[in-house]
Amino acid sequence: MLASSYTLRSFRPGERFGIGPFAVETWQLPHFVPNAGLRLTAGGAVLAYTGDTGPSPDIIRLARGADLFLSEATYLHTVPDPNDAPYLLTARGAGQYAARAQAGRLLLTHLWPGTDENAALKAAAEAYDGPVAVATTGDILDVAGS
Repeated sequence: MLASSYTLRSFRPGERFGIGPFAVETWQLPHFVPNAGLRLTAGGAVLAYTGDTGPSPDIIRLARGADLFLSEATYLHTVPDPNDAPYLLTARGAGQYAARAQAGRLLLTHLWPGTDENAALKAAAEAYDGPVAVATTGDILDVAGS
């Protein structure tokens, strides 16, 4: 049904390429399956997106100075299963990365079903003093806007 809406493109981690008006930079980030973090730049605005990921120093480079940092935040403060900890982030961890990267805004995504959104916002705000929100279905955001 959506096949005419996109073109599938393979790339290797670290590859840079363009799509329409966007300059795209890629990072391989840790997850249970292959995952790419993406940094999209157009018109001077930057969106950085972790995809599903665990902790990585590359997240800081991915999000450095981004206008909008869209980050995985499966759990609040800690990943309960130590075997999953290398592959998932927390809301507090997303806040730490946003602060260290000096991102303009933080948008949390991939919260565990049933997670209290206000608790996720509070956990991220423990480490990041910029604007924080939780992604919701139907969001339309101006990346460069406030």
